[in-house]
Amino acid sequence: MKKDIEDLLYSVPPNADYAVDATDIDAEDIPRSRVQGVIELLGHSEESIRFAAARLLTSWGYREGLSYLSNALCRADEIGELEVHRLYGYDETFKLALAALVGYFTRSSDRGNGEEARGEIFEPIKKIIKLSNSRPFEISGFFWLVEDKKFYEYIPELREHLIVVIESPDLHRWKIYDVLRLLLRVDNAFASNFLEKMNKQLDDFKLGGK
Repeated sequence: MKKDIEDLLYSVPPNADYAVDATDIDAEDIPRSRVQGVIELLGHSEESIRFAAARLLTSWGYREGLSYLSNALCRADEIGELEVHRLYGYDETFKLALAALVGYFTRSSDRGNGEEARGEIFEPIKKIIKLSNSRPFEISGFFWLVEDKKFYEYIPELREHLIVVIESPDLHRWKIYDVLRLLLRVDNAFASNFLEKMNKQLDDFKLGGK
């Protein structure tokens, strides 16, 4: 990757030492020229660069990124493995896409457009939940929206997620625990009935058991 592209996508300015990575940079510390440069990368010849640009723009609250990311999620088999963990080699593509969508909501909320953004991210997040039903990546990074912000529109998908992933506990055990814990808080009747039918308790699904 050329240095100018790498800088656009990943650099954090010295005055933004609060940021973990480029997605965390506050709006006032992102020059318009950089935003425009990242937007132009949506037309790059390499899919990995287009996807990284879309993810960053989405995290910053820009619809150009959200539009590309939403369409890319419809091509899940093509974009898988675009974002691989640098140390451990596992696929982070969809987990990072989910984080970008959460970022889109929080940035939009800061601008007073939270309700509109809530609607915009609904279908993309639904797609990611469904993908997580059969893939190992976790989705708990958005659960605070369901619990704290009362995004209860995701409860049907989360119920389905639980029903599917519990059939493959070796692959999804920590995800089973996470979604059960959430549903016990926001959809208690369903989650409690689910555990009762299985003759289980929440702690039975912790890694390592109780």
